[in-house]
Amino acid sequence: MIIKWNGEYVGHTGFNVAADDYDGEPRFKSFWFDAGPKTRHPDREAVAAFLVFNSTMGGLVHMPHKFSPAVDTAMRSISNPVPVVFSPVEYYPKALPSGSRPLELSWTGIEATPKDDTAGVDTTYLRLERSDQAAGSLRTLRGLTVSSNAWLHSDGREGCVSSIRPYLAAAVLFAEDLDADSIRVPGDFDQDSREWKDLVYLLGTARLGLEVARS
Repeated sequence: MIIKWNGEYVGHTGFNVAADDYDGEPRFKSFWFDAGPKTRHPDREAVAAFLVFNSTMGGLVHMPHKFSPAVDTAMRSISNPVPVVFSPVEYYPKALPSGSRPLELSWTGIEATPKDDTAGVDTTYLRLERSDQAAGSLRTLRGLTVSSNAWLHSDGREGCVSSIRPYLAAAVLFAEDLDADSIRVPGDFDQDSREWKDLVYLLGTARLGLEVARS
């Protein structure tokens, strides 16, 4: 599988994939936003691509940019359903972004994050709107609302960790822009499950925490 990043800061901006001989066929070959992140650290870019397309990865997967051995190890250890080799790996160490506040993640069908005048200043938010119901983006002092086709990549299994992976991928991509150091996801998930622990491990290699938002 070859994964590329297409687009700039506005318009359909995000990942495009081309499946290879050993890959499954993704239902949708693009994962995009109506406004892209201003900064994309290669490690977080690789983690996000993995979250979206891992279920159809097989054989060799080529990411858009070089990423760290730590991310490579994490992705290989939790690859599903078959072992995968990732490239290109960068063995020269690079600093990871360091945020300072939690990111409240929500999407169409999930209650939106608090408005600026009611929320504390110690959090930020990312709100993903369905691309068939909204267009464009709105940035405020506290966060970002943006239209995306992330909803098409969700498996729709309510209550399952797998259903939030594309939304989580978006949060990983925008975390640096939003000065976030952890991501809060809505839902009631088993935090002792193997799948949840795998996500915590994977995001940790990109210096991001993961927690369930309080109701």
